[in-house]
Amino acid sequence: MRLHVFNPEHDIALAFNRRHLTMPHAAQELRMNLGWIPLLWASEDDLILVDDVAYSQKASCKFKRDSSVHFIGWDELAGIPIEAVDPWGWDITLRTSLVEHGLSPKVLPTEQALSEIRKLSSRYETLRALDVLRDGLVNETCGKNRYLSTEEQVLETIREWRRVVLKAPWSSSGRGIRYVCNEMTSSVSGWVRRILEIQGGVMAEPYYNKVRDFGMEFFVHEDGLVDYLGLSVFQTMNHAYTGNLIASEEEKAQILGAYIPLTLINTIKYRICEYFSSRMRNHYKGPFGIDMMIVARPDSQGFLLHPCVEINVRRTMGHVALSLSSSENASRQLMRIEHDVNYRLKVTPAP
Repeated sequence: MRLHVFNPEHDIALAFNRRHLTMPHAAQELRMNLGWIPLLWASEDDLILVDDVAYSQKASCKFKRDSSVHFIGWDELAGIPIEAVDPWGWDITLRTSLVEHGLSPKVLPTEQALSEIRKLSSRYETLRALDVLRDGLVNETCGKNRYLSTEEQVLETIREWRRVVLKAPWSSSGRGIRYVCNEMTSSVSGWVRRILEIQGGVMAEPYYNKVRDFGMEFFVHEDGLVDYLGLSVFQTMNHAYTGNLIASEEEKAQILGAYIPLTLINTIKYRICEYFSSRMRNHYKGPFGIDMMIVARPDSQGFLLHPCVEINVRRTMGHVALSLSSSENASRQLMRIEHDVNYRLKVTPAP
Protein backbone atom coordinates (compact mmCIF):
# COMPACT_ATOMS: atom_id res chain seq x y z
CA MET A 1 0.00 0.00 0.00
CA ARG A 2 1.46 3.36 -1.11
CA LEU A 3 0.95 6.63 0.77
CA HIS A 4 1.03 9.98 -1.06
CA VAL A 5 1.77 13.28 0.69
CA PHE A 6 1.50 16.80 -0.71
CA ASN A 7 4.00 18.89 1.26
CA PRO A 8 4.41 22.16 -0.71
CA GLU A 9 6.45 23.61 2.18
CA HIS A 10 9.24 21.24 1.16
CA ASP A 11 11.59 23.94 -0.17
CA ILE A 12 11.27 25.90 3.08
CA ALA A 13 12.06 22.73 5.04
CA LEU A 14 15.19 22.18 2.93
CA ALA A 15 16.38 25.72 3.62
CA PHE A 16 16.05 25.40 7.42
CA ASN A 17 16.86 21.67 7.62
CA ARG A 18 15.19 21.14 10.99
CA ARG A 19 13.22 18.20 12.36
CA HIS A 20 10.54 20.52 13.74
CA LEU A 21 9.60 23.69 11.93
CA THR A 22 6.63 26.06 12.16
CA MET A 23 5.63 26.85 8.59
CA PRO A 24 4.26 30.19 7.36
CA HIS A 25 0.49 30.41 7.34
CA ALA A 26 0.35 30.54 3.52
CA ALA A 27 2.29 27.25 3.26
CA GLN A 28 0.01 25.58 5.80
CA GLU A 29 -3.07 26.83 3.97
CA LEU A 30 -1.77 25.64 0.59
CA ARG A 31 -1.12 22.19 2.02
CA MET A 32 -4.56 21.96 3.59
CA ASN A 33 -6.44 23.26 0.54
CA LEU A 34 -4.56 21.21 -2.08
CA GLY A 35 -3.62 18.15 -0.06
CA TRP A 36 -5.86 16.09 -2.35
CA ILE A 37 -3.76 16.81 -5.46
CA PRO A 38 -1.90 13.43 -5.56
CA LEU A 39 -5.27 12.03 -6.67
CA LEU A 40 -4.17 13.09 -10.17
CA TRP A 41 -1.32 10.56 -10.30
CA ALA A 42 -2.07 8.02 -7.56
CA SER A 43 -2.80 4.38 -8.48
CA GLU A 44 -5.63 2.09 -7.47
CA ASP A 45 -5.83 1.43 -3.71
CA ASP A 46 -3.27 4.13 -2.86
CA LEU A 47 -3.76 6.39 0.16
CA ILE A 48 -3.44 10.19 0.27
CA LEU A 49 -2.52 11.82 3.58
CA VAL A 50 -4.42 15.09 4.10
CA ASP A 51 -5.05 17.57 6.89
CA ASP A 52 -8.84 17.48 6.42
CA VAL A 53 -10.46 14.44 4.81
CA ALA A 54 -13.93 15.97 4.32
CA TYR A 55 -12.51 19.15 2.78
CA SER A 56 -10.27 17.15 0.42
CA GLN A 57 -13.16 15.00 -0.77
CA LYS A 58 -15.20 18.10 -1.60
CA ALA A 59 -12.33 20.11 -3.14
CA SER A 60 -11.26 17.25 -5.42
CA CYS A 61 -14.69 16.22 -6.69
CA LYS A 62 -14.38 17.95 -10.09
CA PHE A 63 -11.04 16.23 -10.72
CA LYS A 64 -12.02 12.86 -9.28
CA ARG A 65 -11.52 9.85 -11.48
CA ASP A 66 -12.96 6.37 -11.20
CA SER A 67 -10.58 4.92 -8.65
CA SER A 68 -10.34 3.41 -5.21
CA VAL A 69 -7.85 5.97 -3.91
CA HIS A 70 -8.63 6.97 -0.31
CA PHE A 71 -7.94 10.07 1.77
CA ILE A 72 -6.74 9.53 5.34
CA GLY A 73 -5.92 11.91 8.20
CA TRP A 74 -2.74 12.10 10.23
CA ASP A 75 -4.41 10.45 13.21
CA GLU A 76 -5.10 7.35 11.08
CA LEU A 77 -1.47 6.64 10.13
CA ALA A 78 -0.50 4.40 13.03
CA GLY A 79 -1.16 0.75 12.32
CA ILE A 80 -1.76 1.04 8.56
CA PRO A 81 0.54 -1.34 6.61
CA ILE A 82 2.22 1.30 4.44
CA GLU A 83 4.81 -0.19 2.09
CA ALA A 84 6.05 3.01 0.40
CA VAL A 85 5.67 6.78 0.72
CA ASP A 86 5.52 9.16 -2.25
CA PRO A 87 5.73 12.81 -1.10
CA TRP A 88 5.93 16.02 -3.09
CA GLY A 89 9.53 16.18 -1.83
CA TRP A 90 11.67 14.48 0.82
CA ASP A 91 13.05 16.45 3.77
CA ILE A 92 13.88 15.84 7.42
CA THR A 93 10.82 17.78 8.63
CA LEU A 94 8.40 15.52 6.77
CA ARG A 95 10.19 12.35 7.89
CA THR A 96 10.01 13.46 11.52
CA SER A 97 6.26 14.19 11.28
CA LEU A 98 5.51 10.82 9.71
CA VAL A 99 7.48 8.91 12.35
CA GLU A 100 5.89 10.88 15.18
CA HIS A 101 2.45 9.98 13.82
CA GLY A 102 3.20 6.28 13.90
CA LEU A 103 4.68 5.43 10.50
CA SER A 104 7.48 2.88 10.58
CA PRO A 105 10.95 4.37 9.86
CA LYS A 106 11.66 1.23 7.81
CA VAL A 107 9.58 2.55 4.90
CA LEU A 108 11.20 6.01 5.01
CA PRO A 109 14.58 7.30 3.79
CA THR A 110 17.27 7.42 6.46
CA GLU A 111 18.48 10.79 7.72
CA GLN A 112 21.73 10.18 5.84
CA ALA A 113 19.78 9.60 2.61
CA LEU A 114 17.83 12.82 3.20
CA SER A 115 21.13 14.67 3.63
CA GLU A 116 22.17 13.49 0.16
CA ILE A 117 18.83 14.57 -1.31
CA ARG A 118 19.29 18.00 0.25
CA LYS A 119 22.72 18.29 -1.38
CA LEU A 120 21.20 17.39 -4.75
CA SER A 121 18.55 20.07 -4.19
CA SER A 122 21.08 22.87 -3.64
CA ARG A 123 21.51 25.48 -6.35
CA TYR A 124 25.20 24.61 -6.12
CA GLU A 125 24.35 21.53 -8.22
CA THR A 126 23.70 23.74 -11.24
CA LEU A 127 27.45 24.49 -11.40
CA ARG A 128 28.33 20.93 -12.34
CA ALA A 129 25.28 20.36 -14.50
CA LEU A 130 25.85 23.46 -16.65
CA ASP A 131 29.40 22.37 -17.53
CA VAL A 132 28.06 19.05 -18.83
CA LEU A 133 24.95 20.37 -20.56
CA ARG A 134 26.72 23.24 -22.35
CA ASP A 135 29.77 21.28 -23.46
CA GLY A 136 30.28 22.04 -27.17
CA LEU A 137 27.14 24.21 -27.26
CA VAL A 138 28.49 27.53 -26.01
CA ASN A 139 27.31 29.37 -29.13
CA GLU A 140 23.73 28.14 -28.72
CA THR A 141 23.38 28.26 -24.94
CA CYS A 142 24.11 30.50 -21.97
CA GLY A 143 24.42 29.99 -18.25
CA LYS A 144 27.21 30.43 -15.76
CA ASN A 145 27.28 30.89 -12.02
CA ARG A 146 29.55 31.01 -9.00
CA TYR A 147 29.41 29.83 -5.44
CA LEU A 148 30.58 32.68 -3.18
CA SER A 149 31.49 32.12 0.45
CA THR A 150 32.42 35.66 1.53
CA GLU A 151 30.91 39.11 1.19
CA GLU A 152 34.08 40.31 -0.55
CA GLN A 153 33.66 37.64 -3.23
CA VAL A 154 30.11 38.88 -3.76
CA LEU A 155 31.36 42.46 -4.17
CA GLU A 156 34.07 41.36 -6.62
CA THR A 157 31.51 39.50 -8.73
CA ILE A 158 29.23 42.55 -8.83
CA ARG A 159 32.13 44.72 -9.94
CA GLU A 160 32.91 42.23 -12.72
CA TRP A 161 29.42 41.37 -13.99
CA ARG A 162 27.61 44.61 -13.03
CA ARG A 163 24.10 43.14 -13.28
CA VAL A 164 23.93 40.11 -11.01
CA VAL A 165 21.31 37.71 -9.65
CA LEU A 166 22.12 36.47 -6.14
CA LYS A 167 20.44 33.30 -4.88
CA ALA A 168 20.39 31.44 -1.59
CA PRO A 169 21.53 27.82 -2.13
CA TRP A 170 18.17 26.67 -0.72
CA SER A 171 14.95 28.68 -0.78
CA SER A 172 11.29 28.34 -1.68
CA SER A 173 10.00 29.19 -5.14
CA GLY A 174 10.38 32.86 -6.05
CA ARG A 175 12.15 33.68 -2.78
CA GLY A 176 15.75 33.75 -1.69
CA ILE A 177 16.69 35.80 -4.78
CA ARG A 178 18.08 39.32 -5.00
CA TYR A 179 18.83 41.42 -8.08
CA VAL A 180 21.82 43.76 -8.07
CA CYS A 181 22.71 46.45 -10.59
CA ASN A 182 26.23 47.90 -10.30
CA GLU A 183 26.32 48.12 -6.51
CA MET A 184 24.97 46.33 -3.47
CA THR A 185 22.44 48.21 -1.37
CA SER A 186 22.45 48.04 2.41
CA SER A 187 19.36 45.79 2.40
CA VAL A 188 20.95 43.34 -0.05
CA SER A 189 24.19 43.44 1.92
CA GLY A 190 22.31 42.48 5.09
CA TRP A 191 20.55 39.69 3.21
CA VAL A 192 23.88 38.36 1.89
CA ARG A 193 25.38 38.31 5.38
CA ARG A 194 22.38 36.37 6.72
CA ILE A 195 22.52 33.78 3.93
CA LEU A 196 26.29 33.38 4.35
CA GLU A 197 25.82 32.83 8.06
CA ILE A 198 22.92 30.39 7.75
CA GLN A 199 23.74 28.48 4.55
CA GLY A 200 27.48 29.05 4.16
CA GLY A 201 27.44 30.59 0.70
CA VAL A 202 25.57 32.49 -1.99
CA MET A 203 25.08 31.62 -5.65
CA ALA A 204 25.67 34.37 -8.21
CA GLU A 205 24.87 34.45 -11.91
CA PRO A 206 24.75 37.17 -14.58
CA TYR A 207 21.40 38.76 -15.28
CA TYR A 208 19.87 37.40 -18.51
CA ASN A 209 17.15 38.97 -20.65
CA LYS A 210 14.57 36.21 -20.30
CA VAL A 211 11.83 35.87 -22.91
CA ARG A 212 10.34 32.47 -22.00
CA ASP A 213 10.22 30.08 -19.04
CA PHE A 214 9.98 26.34 -19.52
CA GLY A 215 11.27 23.11 -18.09
CA MET A 216 11.64 19.38 -18.57
CA GLU A 217 10.19 16.76 -16.25
CA PHE A 218 11.78 13.41 -15.43
CA PHE A 219 11.61 10.37 -13.18
CA VAL A 220 14.70 8.57 -11.89
CA HIS A 221 14.41 4.91 -10.93
CA GLU A 222 16.24 3.08 -8.17
CA ASP A 223 18.83 1.72 -10.63
CA GLY A 224 19.53 5.24 -11.89
CA LEU A 225 17.60 4.94 -15.15
CA VAL A 226 16.06 8.33 -15.97
CA ASP A 227 12.76 8.54 -17.87
CA TYR A 228 11.88 11.74 -19.72
CA LEU A 229 8.23 12.61 -19.05
CA GLY A 230 7.61 15.78 -21.04
CA LEU A 231 7.93 19.53 -21.42
CA SER A 232 6.66 22.06 -18.91
CA VAL A 233 5.74 25.44 -20.38
CA PHE A 234 4.93 27.70 -17.46
CA GLN A 235 4.45 31.34 -16.51
CA THR A 236 5.92 33.42 -13.70
CA MET A 237 5.25 36.88 -12.28
CA ASN A 238 7.74 38.63 -10.02
CA HIS A 239 9.77 35.39 -10.08
CA ALA A 240 6.87 33.35 -8.63
CA TYR A 241 4.99 30.56 -10.41
CA THR A 242 1.59 31.53 -11.83
CA GLY A 243 0.51 28.75 -14.18
CA ASN A 244 1.25 25.89 -16.59
CA LEU A 245 0.14 25.24 -20.14
CA ILE A 246 -1.69 21.94 -20.65
CA ALA A 247 -1.20 20.89 -24.26
CA SER A 248 0.21 18.11 -26.41
CA GLU A 249 3.98 17.68 -26.53
CA GLU A 250 3.89 18.72 -30.19
CA GLU A 251 2.20 22.02 -29.36
CA LYS A 252 4.63 22.80 -26.53
CA ALA A 253 7.57 21.96 -28.78
CA GLN A 254 6.21 24.28 -31.48
CA ILE A 255 6.04 27.15 -28.99
CA LEU A 256 9.69 26.68 -28.01
CA GLY A 257 10.74 25.99 -31.60
CA ALA A 258 9.80 29.56 -32.51
CA TYR A 259 12.87 30.63 -30.51
CA ILE A 260 15.43 27.82 -30.61
CA PRO A 261 16.01 24.65 -32.68
CA LEU A 262 14.17 21.58 -31.45
CA THR A 263 17.35 19.59 -32.09
CA LEU A 264 19.01 21.64 -29.34
CA ILE A 265 16.17 20.86 -26.92
CA ASN A 266 16.48 17.15 -27.71
CA THR A 267 20.25 17.22 -27.21
CA ILE A 268 19.83 18.79 -23.77
CA LYS A 269 17.12 16.25 -22.89
CA TYR A 270 19.42 13.30 -23.64
CA ARG A 271 22.32 14.88 -21.77
CA ILE A 272 20.13 15.40 -18.69
CA CYS A 273 19.04 11.75 -18.75
CA GLU A 274 22.66 10.58 -18.98
CA TYR A 275 24.16 12.99 -16.45
CA PHE A 276 21.50 12.66 -13.76
CA SER A 277 21.38 8.90 -14.14
CA SER A 278 24.91 8.84 -12.79
CA ARG A 279 24.50 11.74 -10.38
CA MET A 280 21.33 10.49 -8.66
CA ARG A 281 21.99 6.75 -8.66
CA ASN A 282 22.00 5.41 -5.08
CA HIS A 283 20.94 8.85 -3.78
CA TYR A 284 17.42 9.55 -5.03
CA LYS A 285 14.48 7.77 -6.60
CA GLY A 286 11.47 9.74 -7.78
CA PRO A 287 10.32 12.69 -9.91
CA PHE A 288 12.51 15.69 -10.64
CA GLY A 289 12.44 18.67 -12.96
CA ILE A 290 14.89 21.07 -14.56
CA ASP A 291 13.79 24.70 -15.01
CA MET A 292 15.17 26.41 -18.11
CA MET A 293 14.68 29.64 -19.96
CA ILE A 294 15.05 31.17 -23.38
CA VAL A 295 16.93 34.47 -23.36
CA ALA A 296 17.58 37.14 -25.94
CA ARG A 297 21.11 37.29 -27.27
CA PRO A 298 23.06 40.37 -26.12
CA ASP A 299 23.16 41.62 -29.74
CA SER A 300 19.39 41.04 -30.06
CA GLN A 301 20.06 38.73 -33.02
CA GLY A 302 18.14 35.66 -31.94
CA PHE A 303 17.93 33.64 -28.75
CA LEU A 304 19.91 31.36 -26.47
CA LEU A 305 18.91 28.44 -24.27
CA HIS A 306 19.76 28.45 -20.58
CA PRO A 307 19.53 24.68 -19.93
CA CYS A 308 19.68 24.59 -16.12
CA VAL A 309 18.31 27.49 -14.10
CA GLU A 310 17.03 25.32 -11.24
CA ILE A 311 17.11 21.62 -10.35
CA ASN A 312 13.98 20.55 -8.48
CA VAL A 313 14.62 17.19 -6.81
CA ARG A 314 10.92 16.67 -6.13
CA ARG A 315 7.61 16.65 -7.95
CA THR A 316 6.78 19.94 -9.69
CA MET A 317 3.74 21.74 -11.03
CA GLY A 318 5.01 20.62 -14.43
CA HIS A 319 4.44 17.03 -13.35
CA VAL A 320 0.92 18.00 -12.25
CA ALA A 321 0.22 19.56 -15.66
CA LEU A 322 1.47 16.42 -17.40
CA SER A 323 -0.85 14.29 -15.27
CA LEU A 324 -3.75 16.44 -16.50
CA SER A 325 -2.72 16.05 -20.15
CA SER A 326 -4.91 13.00 -20.65
CA SER A 327 -4.88 13.12 -24.42
CA GLU A 328 -2.49 14.25 -27.13
CA ASN A 329 -5.55 15.70 -28.88
CA ALA A 330 -6.83 17.63 -25.86
CA SER A 331 -7.49 21.34 -26.35
CA ARG A 332 -4.97 23.78 -24.93
CA GLN A 333 -5.69 24.76 -21.34
CA LEU A 334 -4.08 26.80 -18.62
CA MET A 335 -3.58 25.29 -15.17
CA ARG A 336 -3.03 27.69 -12.32
CA ILE A 337 -3.46 28.01 -8.57
CA GLU A 338 -5.85 30.75 -7.49
CA HIS A 339 -6.43 32.15 -4.03
CA ASP A 340 -9.54 33.96 -2.83
CA VAL A 341 -10.81 32.49 0.42
CA ASN A 342 -8.89 29.26 -0.25
CA TYR A 343 -6.28 27.99 -2.67
CA ARG A 344 -7.83 26.24 -5.68
CA LEU A 345 -6.44 24.37 -8.66
CA LYS A 346 -8.16 25.83 -11.71
CA VAL A 347 -8.03 24.69 -15.32
CA THR A 348 -9.39 27.04 -18.01
CA PRO A 349 -9.12 27.29 -21.81
CA ALA A 350 -5.79 28.78 -22.83
CA PRO A 351 -5.93 32.17 -24.58
